[in-house]
Amino acid sequence: MAAPNPEKELGRLGSALSKEPPGVVVLQGPARWFKDRALDAVRKVLAEHSEITELDGLESSGGAAEAGNFLMDLRTASLFGGRRVLLLRNGDRWLRQHAASLVQTVEKVAAGNTLVVEVGKLDGRTQLAKTIKKMGEVFEFRALYDKSFGAERRDAGAELVRWLLGRARTRGLNFDDDAALFMVEVVGTDPAQLDGELSRLSAQIGGQRVTAAALRGALTISFGSSQFELVDAILAGDPVEALRSLRAMYREGLRDRDGKRIEQTAVFPIVTSWMRTSIGKLLEARAALNAGASPASVVEQHGGWFKDRFARQLDRLSTTALVGLLGALHRAERRLRTSSETPEVLLERLLAETLLPIRQHLAVL
Repeated sequence: MAAPNPEKELGRLGSALSKEPPGVVVLQGPARWFKDRALDAVRKVLAEHSEITELDGLESSGGAAEAGNFLMDLRTASLFGGRRVLLLRNGDRWLRQHAASLVQTVEKVAAGNTLVVEVGKLDGRTQLAKTIKKMGEVFEFRALYDKSFGAERRDAGAELVRWLLGRARTRGLNFDDDAALFMVEVVGTDPAQLDGELSRLSAQIGGQRVTAAALRGALTISFGSSQFELVDAILAGDPVEALRSLRAMYREGLRDRDGKRIEQTAVFPIVTSWMRTSIGKLLEARAALNAGASPASVVEQHGGWFKDRFARQLDRLSTTALVGLLGALHRAERRLRTSSETPEVLLERLLAETLLPIRQHLAVL
């Protein structure tokens, strides 16, 4: 059975800590952001009445090497009447190395003391895992699902998107579904990056109704999304919007995932890479249609987050047109290697060749 939503696991952890804390608490799973919040909750609640010792299992000496001694301390109550808590982060390797002796220790943790272990995955087949589950609590923090279930449902119903919408509200941001979808497509599926960008946006556009269009110029992660806007305009056959987007990229520059400005020389490879990816998806979809697949199933499989937009592009662009766009892209990349023109001029020529009536003439030059 799949683990529950990680937000629900955080609630279950909070409930367990508010009572008599279990002797052993294991925080496992791949969702780093949620596990960090879980660790913060443990520190906050248990620190009020306990002496917490925190160690990192990745350390080859020092704290990690002394973990065995601290574990022995958990067998007895504190001389001063308080509780003892050992918090071991990144404990996978350490647990494997000391599994045999740890089984006995876990069974003898004194009442009121707590061992907290953060791991990627606890092997449920081992005697240690069985003992831990008997003596304590295991909380699993899986990744949020970034796709909806069912062929007819939009990805706006995905766990990650719904989580983002709720998280945005806590930051005073009034997102609509398309804004949340757009942000996930541009920023990625890492909750830490998404939450960090929400914090920045709250100071910039908090209190406003936020649409996908409003986010295009506001996001700093993943190069500000300008390459997405430019390629969308090319695939929509809109020369005015494409040129406006290209001008904005060279005027305002690009930013990396930390919000730092990067060199303008990155514009050309970023744009051409995303254009090749987009054309490739559309060509795969066209091939599936030609093989007899239904339009709905093709859009569901290849459409990504914005299926309506993908469906419009697929309806507009034939295989011949897509191959023509790909040829123009290859010529632009060849000119970059063989000519003395600047990348900006070469991208302008790419737009002219793909969007303007003179494109047939430019293609042979």
